[in-house]
Amino acid sequence: MSNQGKKLEIEKADVSPVCPHCERKVEKLIEISRGFFAVNRVFCCPHCHKILGMAAGQ
Repeated sequence: MSNQGKKLEIEKADVSPVCPHCERKVEKLIEISRGFFAVNRVFCCPHCHKILGMAAGQ
């Protein structure tokens, strides 16, 4: 099943993400990228610097 071409509905625009570690409001992320052809990214909280997520791409 593909979602290409379908528009997504925004259910709630006023959501404020919170860091699960320090519980502070997250308005920005720190992104650390490594690699040239295959880029690995790590996303960190700007307050406590703990990892919030990772992504790998080509």
